[in-house]
Parts: sequence; structure tokens; C-alpha cells
Amino acid sequence: MSETSTAGYLPGDPRFGLQGEALKDYYRSKPAQWAIYCWDKPGMADARRALLAEQKRWVADFGARVIGYGHFVSDDGGAMLGTSFFMQLDDRAAADAFVAAEPMSKAGLYGRVEVHRWSNSSGKRAADFRRTGLQQFLCTAPKTGTPEFFRQHLHAHESYFASYADSFIFRGPIRSADGADNIGTALLLALPDRAAAEAFWNNEPFAANGGYRAEYRIKRWVFGD
Repeated sequence: MSETSTAGYLPGDPRFGLQGEALKDYYRSKPAQWAIYCWDKPGMADARRALLAEQKRWVADFGARVIGYGHFVSDDGGAMLGTSFFMQLDDRAAADAFVAAEPMSKAGLYGRVEVHRWSNSSGKRAADFRRTGLQQFLCTAPKTGTPEFFRQHLHAHESYFASYADSFIFRGPIRSADGADNIGTALLLALPDRAAAEAFWNNEPFAANGGYRAEYRIKRWVFGD
């Protein structure tokens, strides 16, 4: 195995040179962040429209704790399917309380809610992203590769992501409950269309080499602000 293939994170990344327990400690010490996906029950379009402005105002009150807020939509952009929040909140209890108090959740719109510990690797927020008129896609997947597999492909993965630097709204790994372990990915990026999103995913080194389980998701998304 070449030195390049095991070089890991790129220079300038705060994780550069970290591995093993040192890398786990880096993640454990970061403020807790959460990827929250809320999927509407069928037939909620009218109720969603009625609550959209209230939801937007409610999210705005969280200020800098909001990394990203937006909505899942159909591929043609014509129907909203749910809402996602990427938030910095103290712990899982705070994340659950956030969901319970959210206006559409309180109104019973959601049929399913997913809450994942997450870490924002890019340091970017949706509010910082320069809007270009492209479509947005959320890509998520649970990992299946071994730690050795990820070490083997990490440098290629990070280099590939660097080539998409202008496309990422933000990105980061799904973490275990204590933040220590990488158990998946959740990333948001702007691309011309679904074909471009599928090509991005299929050529990503972890995905291309079988590092994620087959049930990956690529969902069209729009900014909530």
C-alpha cells in the first residue's frame, strides 16, 4: 500500500495526522451536532403550507446553532415531502426536545422522524453558501466497511471531496451516540441534476469500493430560508 493511499486527511484539516483514539477524542470533544430528518405523513400538504412561515420563524430563533434547515422535495420540485434540520445542540435529550417543540411536529404532520449524531467536517453553514441556481441534494448512507477499509481509502475520499469543494453546502460523518465512531455519512451539495448527484455518489471512493450499505439515499432538497 502506498504512502499516499494511507495519508488520510488533507493538510489544513483539523483532523490531519489524527487516527485511532486521538481521532475519537477529537470527535468526542466537539460540540454535539445533529442531523434530523422529519418525513411528512401522506396528505399533509395543506397543513405544511399553513405552518411553513411559523416553522421558519421558530428555526431562526436558534441563530448560530442552525447549520442547515431545508425541505425534502420530489425530484420535480413540485411537492414537499418533509423537513431536515442540521443543528448544534448539547445532547440527544436537547435534540429530542427540539423535535418535540418544532411547530410541524407539534401539529402532528410527521409520520417518521430520524435523529442522528453528526459532525460538520466542512465548518460551513447553509447560510454561508453562495446560491447558484443549481439543485440541492442530500446524500446519506450507513457505513459497512471496516476501520482498515476506511483508512485505506480515506486519502482518496478526502481528495475526491476537495475536487467538489465549491459544490458542498456542508458535509460530515454520522457518529455513534458518544460521537467517537464513524457510522455513516450525511452531506449536502448543489449540482445540476439528479444524474450529477448519482455520478458524484457512484464515483466517491468509499461508495465505489463498497464502504456503505446498499440503502444509501439521495434526496432532492431545497433551502428553508
